[in-house]
Amino acid sequence: MNVKLRKIEVDAETAEALEAQAAARGISVPELLADFAGSTAELSPDLEAMRSSGRGPWSPAILAEDARRLAEFEREGEGVPWEEVSAWMQSWGTASELPAPKPRKL
Repeated sequence: MNVKLRKIEVDAETAEALEAQAAARGISVPELLADFAGSTAELSPDLEAMRSSGRGPWSPAILAEDARRLAEFEREGEGVPWEEVSAWMQSWGTASELPAPKPRKL
């Protein structure tokens, strides 16, 4: 396969943020950007309208809360690995429902 590459320049802070997000997901920066580029195409019209107008999960208050929680995680280093969260969620409604996992230093 012959892939054409293009160079896109971003400031150092943005590059570091992209690298951190890609590392957290276990993917490369190009894969992360491809995911970002295609992600809105998968939204339902209702969700796309909310995103475009800055409502719902895209509201300034929600985005500020997300930023606060991320800063807290970066400062404290406490969280729950995704595998534990996923196992907990998959147990919901079953006879062997798991207790919520506890945050800890990661």
